[in-house]
Amino acid sequence: MKEHYQRVHCEVRPFRCDVCNKSFAIETDFKRHKIMHSEERPYQCEVCNMSFRYPNALKEHMFRHNNDYPYTCDLCGKGYIYQSNLTVHQRIHTGERPYVCDVCDKSFSGQNFLKEHLLRLHSREHPYSCDVCEKAFVTKVEVKRHYQRMHVEMRPFSCDVCNKSFAIETDFKRHKIIHTEERLYDCDVCNMSFRYLSGLKRHILKHKKDYPYTCDLCGKGFSCPSKLKIHICVHTGEAPYICDVCDKSFTRKNGLNRHYRLHTGERPYICDVCDNSFTRKSVLIKHLCLHNGEHPYICDVCSQTFVDKHALNVHQVVHTEEHSLGCDA
Repeated sequence: MKEHYQRVHCEVRPFRCDVCNKSFAIETDFKRHKIMHSEERPYQCEVCNMSFRYPNALKEHMFRHNNDYPYTCDLCGKGYIYQSNLTVHQRIHTGERPYVCDVCDKSFSGQNFLKEHLLRLHSREHPYSCDVCEKAFVTKVEVKRHYQRMHVEMRPFSCDVCNKSFAIETDFKRHKIIHTEERLYDCDVCNMSFRYLSGLKRHILKHKKDYPYTCDLCGKGFSCPSKLKIHICVHTGEAPYICDVCDKSFTRKNGLNRHYRLHTGERPYICDVCDNSFTRKSVLIKHLCLHNGEHPYICDVCSQTFVDKHALNVHQVVHTEEHSLGCDA
């Protein structure tokens, strides 16, 4: 209780970092923070040689090697380091969602999920910032993940196919799937398959038309907050990513990156059949369909097949026009 008061409510913060000027009320918090600016990682895993700044981080890491979690779900066997995480997980099985948003009545299984929802959608505050570059985030977890991805030089997880390296093990495991044809997650409505569970979940929302993130201005729904943020730029006219060669502006950073290739001539996506190169991965995928004869997009009215989704959408207008021009008599 005393530490909480000092951290949150006390205005006197005598311990100030000489690197980023962040101040602290508690000396131990200050000392812990200073380690972030150093490359010192004194706590090393004896199994994989990964090193950590803090002893509790090493302790949590070791549970993953041993697969010996202190808290285990009785229904599915999934393990957790903390009892509180297990409690939230068990609500997946029970369907319990005790935390309700008082703005839109959406309910959540954990208090942290509700807090993130309120910040992300209703207040749009970003209270947590990176100590190195000051980029702001909604949650502490996002700050930690950002720091590891952007500012940590040590990347112990290296892909043996393309040599790309990663600071975070989950990023590494997710990346490895790209090099396989494995698609474990199937939609039971349309049989489309996905590499990642998150992709399947977003896809299912399109069938249900029950999107968790909705534009306050036009009511359009989105499966993730980043897509909503990009969409809002349509209303505001904001295009924050500007080309320093020709001053053209973009709503998305990857749009700017693709545009740069027009100036540099870079065509990083190469067909391994005919050596044709492309500026965009999506164009390469479409091109490969010419070689393998694959037409993955199928019209559910007439079964005609298409190379890309846009072509399917254009085609489906034919069927809607047939209905609208039908005889009323």
